[in-house]
This record gives sequence, structure tokens and C-alpha cells, in this order.
Amino acid sequence: MNASDIICIICVIIYGVLILAGITSNIKNQKSNQQVMKEIHKSNDLFDSLLKEVQANEDLTEAVQHKATAQDNFMWESIVILAKRIRNLEDNNYVK
Repeated sequence: MNASDIICIICVIIYGVLILAGITSNIKNQKSNQQVMKEIHKSNDLFDSLLKEVQANEDLTEAVQHKATAQDNFMWESIVILAKRIRNLEDNNYVK
């Protein structure tokens, strides 16, 4: 064996070690990516549930606003009716 054969063997060994290191790195990256994807899916699921809750609260708020508007309208109609009755009583000299 001469020096060039030894250098060639060393290069092959180094090349093999680098390939194994690259494969190991790729496997670790794949595992890490899978964990990140799981976390992203969990976050997306949480976001979807929060979005549904916000939409439900928005619907509830709209329903409450409609109810409040209806109650306000009923109150004002009652006030107008009472005012008309008081005016009628005044016109009939019941209230002096």
C-alpha cells in the first residue's frame, strides 16, 4: 500500500462518516418536523374552537341586541299609549 491508497481509503471512510452524519441529521429533522406539525395541528384545532366560540358569542350578542331593541320599542310604545291616555283624561277634565 502506498500513500495514495491510504489517502483514498481515508477519503472513503470520511465520505462514509459524512453520509451517516447526513442520514442521522435528516432523521432528527424529520422527527422534529413531525413534532412541529403536531403542535401546528393542535394550534389550528384550538384556533378553530376559539373561532367557533367567538362566532357563537357574536350570534348571542346580536340576539341580545335584537331583544333589547324589541324591549326598547315596546317601552316607547307603552309610554306613547300612556301619554295619549293622560291627554285624553285631561281633555275629559278628569285630571285638573
